[in-house]
Amino acid sequence: MIYTIGVPPRTIAYWDGDCFFASIEQAADRRLRGRPVVVGGERRGVVLSASPEAQRFGIRPGWPVGRARRSVPGLIVIPAHFELYERFFDEILWLCQETTPLVEPASVGAAWLDLTGTERIHQQDPRTVVKGIQDTVRRWLRISLSAGISANKLVSRLAARAGKPGGRIAVPPGTERAFLAPLPVAALPGLRPEELEALELAGIRRLGQLAAAPVDAVGALLGRRALPLVRQAQGVADEPVGAGRKRSEDGWAERVEFPEDAWEERLLAAALRGMLERVMAQVRAAGVEVRRLTLELRYTDRAESRDSLDLPEPSSTEQDALPRLGELLRGAWTRRVRIRAMTLRASRIYRPGAQLELFAADDPQRERLRRAAAVLDSVRGRFGPRALVRGADLLDRALAAGQD
Repeated sequence: MIYTIGVPPRTIAYWDGDCFFASIEQAADRRLRGRPVVVGGERRGVVLSASPEAQRFGIRPGWPVGRARRSVPGLIVIPAHFELYERFFDEILWLCQETTPLVEPASVGAAWLDLTGTERIHQQDPRTVVKGIQDTVRRWLRISLSAGISANKLVSRLAARAGKPGGRIAVPPGTERAFLAPLPVAALPGLRPEELEALELAGIRRLGQLAAAPVDAVGALLGRRALPLVRQAQGVADEPVGAGRKRSEDGWAERVEFPEDAWEERLLAAALRGMLERVMAQVRAAGVEVRRLTLELRYTDRAESRDSLDLPEPSSTEQDALPRLGELLRGAWTRRVRIRAMTLRASRIYRPGAQLELFAADDPQRERLRRAAAVLDSVRGRFGPRALVRGADLLDRALAAGQD
């Protein structure tokens, strides 16, 4: 790894909850402790989290719940309680912020901490600081955390994954490339399925192979994505902790400012649908899901109001939120005053807890919607945002233009 002369490397830790949802259910209900428990997605019909006791039987996130029940007599299946998981997560973030102000949530159940200078400030080395957080969370909330420590966010994240469950792996500066070399290429976060397939066909299966490959050769496979991916495989990642903090806390946002103050609910609803589509496209591009939508309205007199809705389960498709957009608009529109601008935010970020291809077995309609969204994103990315629009939006545009 390359460092600027005279600037010491940063010390970045990443923690990731082990069996996070299932562990929280066991922590909240002592009757579940020591028993095989899975948290199941009610709509998807798949396991979102499995307790250590359930994992000993081979159950993993992504399994159909029916298969898990058949495999383990006496298995306890609990519907997801996302509000509960978010409260526990906020408590852990608060504990981390007692140690350092530079805390960046990655998703519900994982976060980065910049521990640079902890030796001077806390008179403790970073490993001791991280162990203290792990011990406190285990004692206080009965949850196990895995942690990684390195000079950058990427390596720390992969080190935490390698240390599961409950481990703590530190990668000293200068050894990042050697640590990453034996890991599979699929370990890189954000690698697209088509990119992984192209690398597999080229015989590049380990990060060490990708790190040593000529950028031009990888560029023939991956285009402009080649250089950043090769640099990541070499352990080079420069984004500081906090760079994604605003996104993690406030979510992705879309704003519309009307050329003339708006009043008609139908046109406001049409604008809101378009904002939702663009926000969810950003969520899908990041490979995550969100559970909360917040609408902020700015009136002609510059006053503001807002309202939020929580989806039953984290999602990356607008179809899950479309039926409730009217409710969201009416909840936010607290004053019968014309509206100057609207902002829609998607937050409470979750990593998909199950492999998407497994959804098709138990929820073919959801799988069709996911595939349709992927096609829509691809077409709009190539031909522009207006290449495909909903029929309802075409009608609203015609009405706005005074047409029949």
